[in-house]
Amino acid sequence: MIEATIATLIIAIILAITFIIGILAYKLRIKVLRVDTYMVAGRALGFVVTFLNMAAVIYSGFAFLGASGWAYAFGAPVLYIWIYGALAYTFAFFFAPRIWEIAKGQGLLTQADFFMWRYGSKLLMVLTALVGITFNIPYGQLQILTTKYVLDLSTYGALPTLHVAVISFVVVMIYVFLGGMVSVAITNVFLGAIMLAAMLGGGLSLIFYYFGGLPGLFAAVELASPKHTYLWAAVGRNSIQWVITAAVGCGLGFWVWPQLAQMVFPAKDAKVLRRSITMTSWYHVLGIIWASLTGLVALGLGMKLAVADHAFLALIRDTFGPVALGFIGAAGMAAALSSAAGIILTQASLLSRNIYQGWIKPGASENEVILVSRLGIVVFTIISVILAYTAPAYIVYLLLVGYTGITQMFPGWVLGSIWKWITREGVLAGLIVGLVVGVLTCFVWPDYLGIHSIIWGLLFNLPITLVVSKLTYRGG
Repeated sequence: MIEATIATLIIAIILAITFIIGILAYKLRIKVLRVDTYMVAGRALGFVVTFLNMAAVIYSGFAFLGASGWAYAFGAPVLYIWIYGALAYTFAFFFAPRIWEIAKGQGLLTQADFFMWRYGSKLLMVLTALVGITFNIPYGQLQILTTKYVLDLSTYGALPTLHVAVISFVVVMIYVFLGGMVSVAITNVFLGAIMLAAMLGGGLSLIFYYFGGLPGLFAAVELASPKHTYLWAAVGRNSIQWVITAAVGCGLGFWVWPQLAQMVFPAKDAKVLRRSITMTSWYHVLGIIWASLTGLVALGLGMKLAVADHAFLALIRDTFGPVALGFIGAAGMAAALSSAAGIILTQASLLSRNIYQGWIKPGASENEVILVSRLGIVVFTIISVILAYTAPAYIVYLLLVGYTGITQMFPGWVLGSIWKWITREGVLAGLIVGLVVGVLTCFVWPDYLGIHSIIWGLLFNLPITLVVSKLTYRGG
């Protein structure tokens, strides 16, 4: 049908432009391929590239479709996204430049490098690398599912969407394979700009088109489904204590994701980094918050959706037609694929730099490390593809599973950069216990008592880290 052709063509053109930019960035910008250029672009990125690269990796398919789907399904609990953004960026403004200074001075290329430098423990370095790799797997899978959802709506059911989503994912991995961080960063300038325009423009236009503004939207939601306007109307995972603990947990864990460390390190100086973080916080305000509100628009209109994560795109399709759907759909794919590029590169860097070179073969050459990184990109792409076919799930759920594991590195990553008396024994003990408790309260007793599994892990992790560190600290 003509509508499907128009929307699909627009998406295909933007995907093709992205691929061309990624290949050209590799061919034109990389004069000598070294480990530091492959992983952190030689620490040479200026303000615009750092800002948009960071934003494009942070705001994934979750920001674009998952947030609106969560709002449609549960209503007010979506506020946890708004809260944790405020916590995360306030924290990062002070913390990230400190980490950048350490990384620059010590030649660190990955988050696990920091654990090796700070604690002098190969075991801790390998463990944190494995945590970063493992708990990023559902986040990578999430990006394929987002692309599928975009294609479900934009092709009007005319294509085998999961297969096409996988092909799109593989296309992006090709330029990541070739150019590493340089290709990722340059393409993310293009993709990040598209995403912001779509989230803000699409969200605003829908709200004002149907309800004339936020007061009208909220009044319509209260009329259509009063329970969606109260945090305490739901139980379990969407109770008021769940919202609070999810917001605090995600706020603390936001900058613990290893790919964000790898987006911090490429900045050319701390001033560029601080300005980029400030601008990216506005991306949260102008982007994800307005995108999440589109789920409430669908709810207020009484739409019946088989898949909650379809809310944003279904509204665009039904309201503005195939051309708008093509552009918004392309932005949704941009969100997913730009994050996927950063995630896969980070997983491959942890594998090659910290597991292969740091543990298995300490004398590995730069060419070997880059080769293992490229092999890792292929392997982690295949894993994400297999999971996308065999274990689909809610987009937000996949993200929160990842957060549960990743945030358990908070004491060693953050507190260890501030306090000298935090020891490797304390960090190791707290991390292991935190991971066990986090996994149990994520899968066996999901969010027990309505408290998010991130916080359950930290409730055990933090005291153990602090007490064991006090007992094992020897001064100096």
